[in-house]
Amino acid sequence: HGGGARCKIKDCEKRAQSSGLCCGHGGGTRCKFDACVRQVASKGHYYLHGGSKRCKVRDCGKRAQSKDFCFTHGVGTCCKFEDYERQVLSKGLCYLHGGSKRCKADGCERQVASKGLCCGHGGGARCKIKDCEKRAQSSGLCCGHGGGTRCKFDACVRQVASKGHYYLHGGSKRCKVRDCGKRAQSKDFCFTHGVGTCCKFEDYERQVLSKGLCYLHGGSKRCKADGCERQVASKGLCCGHGGGARCKIKDCEKRAQSSGLCCGHGGGTRCKFDACVRQVASKGLCCGHGGGAPCK
Repeated sequence: HGGGARCKIKDCEKRAQSSGLCCGHGGGTRCKFDACVRQVASKGHYYLHGGSKRCKVRDCGKRAQSKDFCFTHGVGTCCKFEDYERQVLSKGLCYLHGGSKRCKADGCERQVASKGLCCGHGGGARCKIKDCEKRAQSSGLCCGHGGGTRCKFDACVRQVASKGHYYLHGGSKRCKVRDCGKRAQSKDFCFTHGVGTCCKFEDYERQVLSKGLCYLHGGSKRCKADGCERQVASKGLCCGHGGGARCKIKDCEKRAQSSGLCCGHGGGTRCKFDACVRQVASKGLCCGHGGGAPCK
């Protein structure tokens, strides 16, 4: 309720862990696993690197909540709404049924991160790189500018999904439909093969972003450029009209892919084929070396 020292970073209301900083801004103890900057859970490690127990259900990598089970496998308090299995946050309710504060932005139903706003409307710490409006992941940086944990796969600079890997390098489950390489959303299926929430417009199968709607039907903000219907990346603009981070090389206006660089200046992932410097299409390979979708 406000007791204890607050983080000394401007506008951050989180509790200071050490050196006057909260864990999101560098306070607390960091995981000793190679190149990991996450906070220690126990034994000197972040919870994904051995700092906590795993659920004892076979092949489940989630953290055990109690009695050696994760929340999904039966342990934890469920929302008291009938047939609702989301985890309780407060008052016996999940966040969808009033168990946490709502964002004060008009029409937004997301959880508050800070200052009465969700992450999408300005809550939470922002990246410290000038003109970058993305959320800080670690060390005051967004994932595009070096925050978060990097995939440990050879030469990959993408953010970790789980188990120390980017999702295309084994950091998540694949859809169980044969020859489908997409990421599983739930129940071992990708969104395309029947799992996920569809837009509530009749006969429309695009994935919901907010308010039960896909981005084409009002589920996200539109670019403010005249006549443009694309999604906003940042500053009210889509990537094509100046939204999103730009390459940090002088006079280059292309979009940054990783490390603040566009693909032409070294950003993005390179093909793993010997001596090839082209950008990866899929499976760690460029189109010329087997990446990308084959002709059907």
